[in-house]
Amino acid sequence: MTRIAHSKHFWGAAFPERGTFMNRKTKGAIAVAAGAILLLGGMGSYALWSDAEDVAGGAIAAGAFGLACPAGTWTDISGDVPEVTINPATDLMVPGDTWRYSANCTVTATGKNMEAALSVTGIGTGSTTPATTYVTTTTQVGTGAPNTAVVVSNAQVLPVTVTVAFAEDTPNLDFTNGQINVSGMQIMLNQVRPS
Repeated sequence: MTRIAHSKHFWGAAFPERGTFMNRKTKGAIAVAAGAILLLGGMGSYALWSDAEDVAGGAIAAGAFGLACPAGTWTDISGDVPEVTINPATDLMVPGDTWRYSANCTVTATGKNMEAALSVTGIGTGSTTPATTYVTTTTQVGTGAPNTAVVVSNAQVLPVTVTVAFAEDTPNLDFTNGQINVSGMQIMLNQVRPS
């Protein structure tokens, strides 16, 4: 009977030793498990516990804002003549005249952080000479500083004055027979952010 020799070549090259074979098997299993974990983590298919709770409250609503002014009163306050009530539809301004409109205007202002500034629009001329060259306007609330923003609140009554001045140093005969038309004047209340 012929004995088969167990050569190192037979067991070492053709078949790896048992310890080497097991190590490769273990390493392969670890690699597969690691890949699965990375795949699941990347896809976000699992998570720790979480919860959500409704918050009591309603929709966010915007406030309201507005200004209502009556017809008001016009007065000649030129300073070198007695103050007198005027009718801007029939009285005529001349260089050096200063007229003042006065009215108690009611504010609508609902919401927080409400400040506002007054401005005037709609004062025009019937002349080709620009009104801004000779006519200036100033707005004021009560005894506050002219052309300054004020804090406003809902239903507040603002004593508003608008001063219209015809420049005394208007040269030569510039703007003679020109017309300063205040019939279309508008007082604007413009919201501003608190300073």
